[in-house]
Amino acid sequence: MSTHFLNDFISPKSVAFYGANNKVSGIASFQLMGLITFGFKGNIYPIHLKLETVMGLKAYKSIMDVPEIPDLAVIVLPPKIIPQVFRECGEKGVKRIILVSGGFREMTGERKNTLSEEIQEIADKHGIRFIGPNCLGFYNGWMYPEEENIFNTAIWERIKRGYFSIASQSGTLASHIWFDPETLDVGLSRSFSLGNEANIDVVDCLEYFKNDEKTEVIGLYIEEIKRGKEFLRLTKEITPKKPIIAIYVGGTKAADRAAMSHTGSIAGNSRIYNAAFKEAGIIKTELVEEFLDLAAILSKGIYPKGKRLGIITNSGGPGTMLANNAEKKGLIVPEFSESLQEKFKSMTIPTASLKNPLDVTFDLTLYNYYVNLPKTLMKSGEIDSIIMYGVFGIQDAISKYINNEKIKNHLEVGENFGSMSDSLEQILIYPTLKASKRYSIPIIYINPQNFSSPWSKKIRESGGTLFQFWDRPIRCLTKLCEYAEYRQKHT
Repeated sequence: MSTHFLNDFISPKSVAFYGANNKVSGIASFQLMGLITFGFKGNIYPIHLKLETVMGLKAYKSIMDVPEIPDLAVIVLPPKIIPQVFRECGEKGVKRIILVSGGFREMTGERKNTLSEEIQEIADKHGIRFIGPNCLGFYNGWMYPEEENIFNTAIWERIKRGYFSIASQSGTLASHIWFDPETLDVGLSRSFSLGNEANIDVVDCLEYFKNDEKTEVIGLYIEEIKRGKEFLRLTKEITPKKPIIAIYVGGTKAADRAAMSHTGSIAGNSRIYNAAFKEAGIIKTELVEEFLDLAAILSKGIYPKGKRLGIITNSGGPGTMLANNAEKKGLIVPEFSESLQEKFKSMTIPTASLKNPLDVTFDLTLYNYYVNLPKTLMKSGEIDSIIMYGVFGIQDAISKYINNEKIKNHLEVGENFGSMSDSLEQILIYPTLKASKRYSIPIIYINPQNFSSPWSKKIRESGGTLFQFWDRPIRCLTKLCEYAEYRQKHT
């Protein structure tokens, strides 16, 4: 188990909670409801001056009345009373605080705001470390490894457990991106909403993630970096082993202005950040969707050895678009050797185009398409990654057709069609994914059907990387190849 101080933050056995009541309104009540419903097993002590109970829990007028020293205090109160609450927590012996309240450094105007300095002095005096202010706290998917229970003050939804961890200066990015968990193919390990970083910053999180066995891929949302030298040193140490994906917002007048009002950050020149990220091997994106795409594909842990892309398609247009976009982004789409094309001939119909893209046209020999062609391509040594377009759930469509009253009595359908289609992913997807891992050749599937269609869900649940259309996978694969190249040079 990690000895880093943040491990104590995300694994408390008791929590004092300021600001919650019995009304279903306000962020404090919402966070306390989440803490309870997501299964925190420790003691919870609501602090409230007037109420006897909060959400069925005995409430205390002061933290001094709580029967033990809480491992963690969560504070959601007006800024002007925060210094007094910090003093009381310090006198009680509390060493860890989540300060959710806003109204500190991000507030600007004629009147100087010194609250951040004041609470920092109190924290220093009592040996308190705190996250915030102006944050949502954290999420720990691995607090109870043998159970489904989690520790959560930051996210509304239950996310599948994984090895992707986030440190974010925006509570929204750390929280809202998980609102549709059924369409996300990446599991969450830890998530830190850092807010203004008055005491704990992104560098602290990187120090923790570096040796955290439950973190394999790291995501960052950054508006500013306070400890630039430490950040650069740490990221250089981490990226040869664990990929880091970063969203940096700054460099434009509008972004800088928004950052100041959001967390009080003074953002820097985007060119400086771009250069630093490149030097450290950080994968930079400005798109939240791409942030999650990269997290999903990097979590597979399969890194291409080069930039040569093999495209398998059953439609000419998408294959052409993929090839065109790939080369414009710096990938290589090589023409397959004559010997390889000869091998493909026995697996395709005469109208197929075998050069790359490999266009099989509308051929329904599924085992050749899903297994024999990609495996032959992997074994050839001529490519480093594969994109397959047109992995339609054709069996779903066929099932609808063969049950049509007008035609079902005229079709010759095998008796085992239904049972075979139920386990088709074991025949068509598993062998190819196994080969992908063995040859270290990532494969990306594209199915323009609904992302939650039966066949799409089977591909995703089998561990396949799936996109609905052909633009996003090229962007994602390009950055994967660039990171893989960096990783090879620095490992």
